[in-house]
This record gives sequence, C-alpha cells and structure tokens, in this order.
Amino acid sequence: MNELTRAFLDAMLVDNPVVMTAVGALLAVVVPRSAKTSYAPALRFGLTLFLSGLIGGALAIAVPGPVAPAVFVVVALAATGCLVALGELRDEWMGLPQAILAVAPLIGVQLLVAAHGDLGLIVGAAAGNAVGFAAMYVLIAAIRESSRMSETIDAFKTYPVVLYSLAVFAVIMTGFVFS
Repeated sequence: MNELTRAFLDAMLVDNPVVMTAVGALLAVVVPRSAKTSYAPALRFGLTLFLSGLIGGALAIAVPGPVAPAVFVVVALAATGCLVALGELRDEWMGLPQAILAVAPLIGVQLLVAAHGDLGLIVGAAAGNAVGFAAMYVLIAAIRESSRMSETIDAFKTYPVVLYSLAVFAVIMTGFVFS
C-alpha cells in the first residue's frame, strides 16, 4: 500500500474520531441491560480487551509491519470467540449477531496499543483501555437504565438519549487529554 492510500484510509477510519468513537461505543451501547447486571460482563470485556491488546500489541511489534494487520484480526476473532464461550454476545442486534460488534473495538485497541512500540507502554496502554472500557460499560448501562425508568414519554427512553449522553460526556472528557 502506498503512502497516499494509507493516509487516506487512516484518515477515513482509524484516525477519524467520529468513526472510531461510534464503532467503539456501539458495543457498550447495545449490550448492557442494567447497571446492576453489567459489572460481571464489564469485567469480562475489560479482561478480554486487556489480553487482546497486550497479545496483539506485543505480536505486532515482533512481526514484520505488513503482517501486523493479520495479527490484529486473528487476535480479535480469537478474543471474540472467548467472549462468546464465556456467555457474552450471544444475542442479536438488528438481525446481526452481537459478536460482530466486538471485533472492531478489539482491533482498535490493538492498533492503539501497538502504536506505543515499547512493551512496557503496551502493558500500560492495554490496562488503561481495559479499565476505561469497563468503567464506561457500567456507566452506559446506568444511563440506559435511568433513561428507561424516568417519568417521561417513550421517545426519550431510546438509544438516541443514550448516544446524546455519551456525546456530552465525550465533550467533557476532551479536556482531559494527557499529552
């Protein structure tokens, strides 16, 4: 792949915050049902994200550059299979198996983690991604649950309210960029 094509695809997908946020948040928006029942799945998802980020990131820096995307896909598919084996992602969402929703965030975490290039930084980044996802998973479940229990019309008890809440939260969190 030449440099121009790579820059175009990266800007369209990987470096595009709108695409990556929507794809990453979709799993956390669709799967949790309530705050009380989301702690164990959040722990399973967090642990899976950590291990896939660690394994995929470490393997990606150990193999030649052109092989790294294949590593990311294989590790993400294996991690998704582990989640299904643990009892997660067995339902459907809009006619698709929920397991499909996990592949993109698992690949994305590996891409972000592998970019650090050093094994120590990969461990820290993988842990940070895992803890952040688990915390947001529980928070999103709480937002969904509170919007459904609120005394308002049914139109305000749907996915758009959860997505709007996430957008407001994302705007707030942009002030905490650690660089």
